[in-house]
Amino acid sequence: MEVLVILMVFCAAGAVFLLPIVTVALLNKLRREHELGLDSLKRELRSLSKQIDGLAAAAPVRADKLAPPISEGVPSPVKQTQPEQPDEELVELKFVDEEPEAEKAEALEPAQTTTEQKIQEFLNASTKSKPHQTPPPRREIRLPAPPPREPHPWETAAKETLHRIWNWIIVGEEHVPEGVTMEFAVASQWLLRIGVLIFVVGIGFFLKYSVEHGLINEVGRVALSTITGLGMLVAGTRLLGRRYHVLGQGLLGGGLATLYFAVFAAVNFYHLIEPSQGFILMSLITVLAGGISVRFHSMLVAVLGIIGGYGTPVVLSTGVVNYPGLFGYMLVLGIGVLGICYWKSWRLVNYLSFAATYGLMLASFEDYNSTHLWEVLPFAIAFFVLFSTMTFLYQLVNRSKSNLLDLLALVANTGIFYSISHWLIEPVYGRTWVAAVTLCLAAFYTIHVFLFLKWRIIDRELLVSFMGLAAFFLAVTMPLVLSSEWITVSWALQAAVMLWIAGKLGSRFLQQIAYLLYGIVLFRFGLIDLQRQFLQAAPAADLAIGDYVRQLAERLVMFGVPIGSFGFAYRLLISQDAEKEGLVGQQNDIPDWLPANGVIRLMAGLALAMVFVYLHLEFNRTVGFFYQPLKLPLLTLLWLAICGLLAWEAIIRESRVLLSVLMLFVGGVLFKLILFDLPSWGFTNGFLYDGPYSFRDAGLRFLDFGALIGFFAAAYFWLGGRVPTKSAGTFLGFCSLGTLFVYLTLETNTALHTYVEGLRSGGISILWSLFALGLILPGIAKRIRVLRYLGLGLFAIVAWKVFFVDLATLDQFYRIIAFIALGILTVSGSFLYLKYQDNFKLQEMSDTEDQP
Repeated sequence: MEVLVILMVFCAAGAVFLLPIVTVALLNKLRREHELGLDSLKRELRSLSKQIDGLAAAAPVRADKLAPPISEGVPSPVKQTQPEQPDEELVELKFVDEEPEAEKAEALEPAQTTTEQKIQEFLNASTKSKPHQTPPPRREIRLPAPPPREPHPWETAAKETLHRIWNWIIVGEEHVPEGVTMEFAVASQWLLRIGVLIFVVGIGFFLKYSVEHGLINEVGRVALSTITGLGMLVAGTRLLGRRYHVLGQGLLGGGLATLYFAVFAAVNFYHLIEPSQGFILMSLITVLAGGISVRFHSMLVAVLGIIGGYGTPVVLSTGVVNYPGLFGYMLVLGIGVLGICYWKSWRLVNYLSFAATYGLMLASFEDYNSTHLWEVLPFAIAFFVLFSTMTFLYQLVNRSKSNLLDLLALVANTGIFYSISHWLIEPVYGRTWVAAVTLCLAAFYTIHVFLFLKWRIIDRELLVSFMGLAAFFLAVTMPLVLSSEWITVSWALQAAVMLWIAGKLGSRFLQQIAYLLYGIVLFRFGLIDLQRQFLQAAPAADLAIGDYVRQLAERLVMFGVPIGSFGFAYRLLISQDAEKEGLVGQQNDIPDWLPANGVIRLMAGLALAMVFVYLHLEFNRTVGFFYQPLKLPLLTLLWLAICGLLAWEAIIRESRVLLSVLMLFVGGVLFKLILFDLPSWGFTNGFLYDGPYSFRDAGLRFLDFGALIGFFAAAYFWLGGRVPTKSAGTFLGFCSLGTLFVYLTLETNTALHTYVEGLRSGGISILWSLFALGLILPGIAKRIRVLRYLGLGLFAIVAWKVFFVDLATLDQFYRIIAFIALGILTVSGSFLYLKYQDNFKLQEMSDTEDQP
């Protein structure tokens, strides 16, 4: 609870002090940006006016165009060759899409006033007209309107692809044919497609009906289906290139689907041929379908072949679980589609194959159990590799760039495969082997990145997708393998390695991914790991020393590695050459999301903050376990070490931000002293430490207060001698004096209360008089008025205390001692003023009086 309260107080102080500072900084930044923009606008207007003057001087001037255009509601006084010039003239800029030719001459007329006057009038947007005078006319300068936003080529390519797919679905071609009505284009295509589909389904039902009723023997059914399919292929081929070309494409597609039916039935239903022979026949049909569709540039043949091929297992389903036969058949179909991708960019064909394959696969899992794992998993891997390659094969072969649809298909394929593999593996082998899948996925995409860089392929979106997927699955692997306590450590190491690789490759994208991973590490470090290990941990007093030491070592690694990773990132970033182009190249990369200098400072600040928070909680727990009384003084030393580092950086960098952070930490350590340290020593309302006086506690208090006093004094000398930090140094100097005064008062009061109670009140008065004398002496010697005034004020308080408090509480013997000592000290103060009376001459005081 003490630690939590300290952190809450520190956060509140940060909110109070930092928010105004940040607000002022932002306002100053906005003001500077506004001034720079205004200066730029002035320069552009000045250049524009000079160009107009030059063009007007070179152009012939017509008599009827000498006067400027008359604004609405302003009469034209011009009736002579040389018009009477007005005192001022306003320049009005308008953005238009096109400028009529008749108005161009007016826009180029010479301005009769100076360029500076025109710019000033435009910026002020007001007219300083004299009383009872006609307002000056307005001269319009028409500028072309700013161009509309150009869509990114990535967006344009995706829209064109979707448009082509839609056109093919509606009219059978990627572009609407010219010279025919829409009715003809739609009706001819859809009647053909529906007819072929009905015909192929009818053949499937015929085969099924013949099986159920025994009409034709098995060989006859397969032979009849084969003859029908071949006949449709022959008829379709003869119609290609003629009047009924579209009908020929339909027959070809239907014939291919019928041949798929025949082979599938011969292998899986009737077992007339071996699976290997059926596989060869299906491969040949697939090659034939791909060859026909590519040779005759017919997407319809490919689409009908896919519908027929993937529809075969559905129509001829027997209800028997045969995963190798079904998935092997679909794999052959997918390889055929992959072959088409080598020649044609028919994304509709790819998407149909993708949807049909995974759809049939998921539907077949209705009868799945764990004994079928190795019948299914190899095919799932094969489908993943197949469709991953399918998304970019055509672009890779033809050196064209991918678009948004390709990347969405790549991500969808990866997500479906990971989900299926996770569902298959975890019930049988557990999470560890699921991690093997994610690690293999990371390696798979890493190989893609390596090949892209080796072959120098320019496709930024695709390369960035490969990098992102590799980084994602590498990050997912660790939580599956390690316990929750070590996830942050693994991600911190990954982030550091990723940032190092990004520097070697020159990849801005991979660098941003590393930053994202660092953000996740920071989140887990602060909100999960610290909570578990310190704020929600079991009491340390219940543990044996050996167990505690083991936990301490684990925490050192658990929190030391993330902190070291942030420090490594800081050192790596400041050593990188931002201008050097790496292997990835700018064409395959993205711009920075975050400014480089800001990230470097952020990494350093986060590393320091993480060190401080961890050490604070670790000292609080570990020192409290081994030796409780030493806990608070050591925490004070930790706070002061951070303050010293901030003070050093503030001096070196002359940073007001660091100086403000230093002041926040100083406030935090003072709050800690008042709210936690003093109550822990039994501080009471009588300005005493409760209980008998202990030299051990006195030594610990000396360490605690002494460290504060020494640091504040040292900071006064460090910061007070420099103009940018002088005010902060002065403040810390007074903090040193105030802390020393409180420490001496409390310690003296407690010691006298224990050993010489009768002298306690007088002893405090003597101490305060000595302190006042100690303030006056440097105040006079160094001409520091504030110190002298403080000393005199303290003498006044002592005088009041002596006569109104000490007289009533002191014994007669101690009263004599106290009054004599106080009298000597007070006279000593007067002696100092008399000794250095030359320092108090008015003229010298006004010339040489200084502030601390």
